Amino acid sequence: MGYRLRYQNKNELGVSYDEGDYSKTNIRFKTSLAYNFSNWKLDPKFSAEIFNKFQEDEENGFSKYRLTLGTDYKIKNFGELCIFYRYERELNEDYPDLKNILGLKYTYSFKRKKK
Repeated sequence: MGYRLRYQNKNELGVSYDEGDYSKTNIRFKTSLAYNFSNWKLDPKFSAEIFNKFQEDEENGFSKYRLTLGTDYKIKNFGELCIFYRYERELNEDYPDLKNILGLKYTYSFKRKKK
């Protein structure tokens, strides 16, 4: 089980609303859980993340959440492959934005040679 608290300040140049450039500030809280099945290589991972926005001159509060389910598969001498499904939904909107994301990630680590 893991937890993460992240501060995010995102500025988009060229996107403006009446005054200057548009800026988004969020506090993001994520909790995750993984389970290790014995003799099974595709152990599941689950995470949930909530976004709490705070802006000047705007209504603040929870703005969206994400739910992610995935697994990793280690390939000997080749790296690690991760596949996941993510559901993301806006909160407190009349017509909330919904996203269904299928992701694939590959990780390879280089080993340093011993001298």
